[in-house]
Amino acid sequence: MTDEVTPAAAPGGTALGAGGREPKTESHPTSIAVWGVPSPVVVNSRFAATVGVKCSAGCPLGGRRVVIRDAAGADVGQARLGESPEAGTGALYAAQVGLTAPAVEGVHTWTAAFGGAEPGTDSAPTAVSPQRSARRRAAERDRSGPLAHGRHAPSEHAGSAESGRAQQTVVVDEAAAATFGFRTVAPPEHRVTVTVVDQDTRTPLAGAEVRVGIYHGTTDSSGHAHVEVRAGSYDLYVRKAGYKPHADTVPVVSGNVVLQVATARVSDADLDDEQVWM
Repeated sequence: MTDEVTPAAAPGGTALGAGGREPKTESHPTSIAVWGVPSPVVVNSRFAATVGVKCSAGCPLGGRRVVIRDAAGADVGQARLGESPEAGTGALYAAQVGLTAPAVEGVHTWTAAFGGAEPGTDSAPTAVSPQRSARRRAAERDRSGPLAHGRHAPSEHAGSAESGRAQQTVVVDEAAAATFGFRTVAPPEHRVTVTVVDQDTRTPLAGAEVRVGIYHGTTDSSGHAHVEVRAGSYDLYVRKAGYKPHADTVPVVSGNVVLQVATARVSDADLDDEQVWM
């Protein structure tokens, strides 16, 4: 076992690294994203949002805390990032945060933030020990071969005593935040079932997007989309890549309604970029 050497202190009380130099601090910015937020959401109901965080240098972020705050800045939900990056990514760590919708109808804007103070703790950015960071990456390299693209080699996080460079402390910047919006509505009263089929073959189309006013759904393997709505009259929109978008009006909904939409194939498989859905 090798004993760890405690760096000497500089005249002002700062610990000195190898070669008598003061340690350096490197800050890595982070980015944050939110996805999977349903809209609309019934007032006072439970729903979830997924928050993802990535360090610009590919640092491991597993177990770090993310928090969601409402428009007034109050914490409404929190979770810990997964221990491993999301599948298909090099360094994006994610967590699903359980939330409760506001009690009033309308459009709401909330904020997802990385880090933040734990109850009874300090909110300063988290410092990553260069020795620990280097050892962790070395262990990961031993298990999985060469470092993945975007990760640092140990020398980029820790100073080398042999070369006389100062020790370096890596600080992961936890100031990242992202806003997201969603709509809340009163509990639904009726169901609108929309069946979407190919106009020529009459076969059901799965994966078609269906919107009834502000409410929306997606057709299943049988071509059915079930959309729960309040009583009223609505515009109906249906779209699927490779097919002509459909627009219509739903008669006054005062009970359950069943509709069928037949749509034709088009040569341009891309959806109209100008048709934006909330």
